[in-house]
Amino acid sequence: MTDDFAEDLAALGFGVAGRDRRGVVQYARRPNHYLTQWVHDDGTQALFTWEFELGEYVAAVGWQIGAAETSMQILYPQHDTRIARDAGAVASELERLELRLSRLDLLDPVL
Repeated sequence: MTDDFAEDLAALGFGVAGRDRRGVVQYARRPNHYLTQWVHDDGTQALFTWEFELGEYVAAVGWQIGAAETSMQILYPQHDTRIARDAGAVASELERLELRLSRLDLLDPVL
């Protein structure tokens, strides 16, 4: 028996990154060197989250945060998003995240 959700995630660019002791499968997608998007699948529902290696990014562009410790400077959402085990739900979360990150403008006077 094949798992259509796993196949759909693979079509979106996710690969299996591991499985925790409860059997939850973690899938990862890396659209660039600094951003990792995650789907955690427990077989009944999925959890979408992401992380951006902010410290590594700012070091690569010649900036620094605080005392220049890059290894622990990770940007991620305050809350992960529970979604259906459905490729459309994952694709919607990817689009929402990409739109939000693309609108990040450090010169925005509203900040």
